[in-house]
Amino acid sequence: MNNNHIMKKIIIKNYDISKQTTLHGLTPKQYIDLMEYQNFECALSGKKFEYKEDLQKFVDVKKKKGARRAPPIDHDHETMLIRGILTEKANWLVDQWEQGSYGKLSKPQELSDYQKNPPAFKIIGKIKYKK
Repeated sequence: MNNNHIMKKIIIKNYDISKQTTLHGLTPKQYIDLMEYQNFECALSGKKFEYKEDLQKFVDVKKKKGARRAPPIDHDHETMLIRGILTEKANWLVDQWEQGSYGKLSKPQELSDYQKNPPAFKIIGKIKYKK
């Protein structure tokens, strides 16, 4: 008997996301619906995400040429509600801003708008982030 792990195929709207392992509480369909709603780009920066068939997941195309990491699913650290899908750099900016790292600097209006009215709430509702 072969003990090799057999991975279940996850195909949603013609995207095989079998290796998209960081859904953090979203169903595969909710993940694709949110990606579509965001036009397959970061909700803050507008940087494009790319589907990599060979990796069976979406990746941040603005990373190094051989990018293999999926874009992070952003959430509010107080409410734990998922807000959207961001690039790693935009997600870092949001986290740092919420920690008060920027002192007296004015918060960009785009960031305030995103936090008040995140794309996830519009398309998939209020879903708790799971680690």
